[in-house]
Amino acid sequence: MHSKNPDLLLRKILPLLILVCMAGCQCSGQERNNTRQRTTSPSDDRIQAQRDFLKKERKSIQSYISDRKLEVMKSGTGLYYSLLEDSTAQMQVNSGDEVLFEYDIYMLNGSLLYSSEENKPRLLLVDKEDAEIGLHESLKLLGLGDKGLFILPSHLAFGVAGDQNKVPPKTALVYELKILKIIKSKS
Repeated sequence: MHSKNPDLLLRKILPLLILVCMAGCQCSGQERNNTRQRTTSPSDDRIQAQRDFLKKERKSIQSYISDRKLEVMKSGTGLYYSLLEDSTAQMQVNSGDEVLFEYDIYMLNGSLLYSSEENKPRLLLVDKEDAEIGLHESLKLLGLGDKGLFILPSHLAFGVAGDQNKVPPKTALVYELKILKIIKSKS
């Protein structure tokens, strides 16, 4: 079926081609938008879940503090602390020092998880050895003979994994620490 007038054929087919193209563009645009929404939605859900968890954890820590009528300070990282015995020692713990300390580690519900009475005092090379971030920070707030109470939010304790033993994932912990000996760094 050949038309002798190509312009007539073009006028009949062109509008049809334009409609088909426009319909195709609208569909693919909707699919793209739906795909975009699907990929951001789980991410948004995870972010909101993390915000909810942090809010709940802060509330639990505040309840622990108020129930025990503790007077604590808070560091910029979120560590809560209070000196229980201040020896007014001249020797403070610094990064690179080797520190021998007694410890008791509790959950916020009061359950004792670890104690130096069971496991002997611990020796740690501050900021140079693998340990909880909050433990390093806590030790540097103490001096020889000092005893302190430290509340570590989960991100400063064992984080999302726990310790694969007694500490559950995403758990805030309470540390009672007493410095027995400081071996100063040579550097």
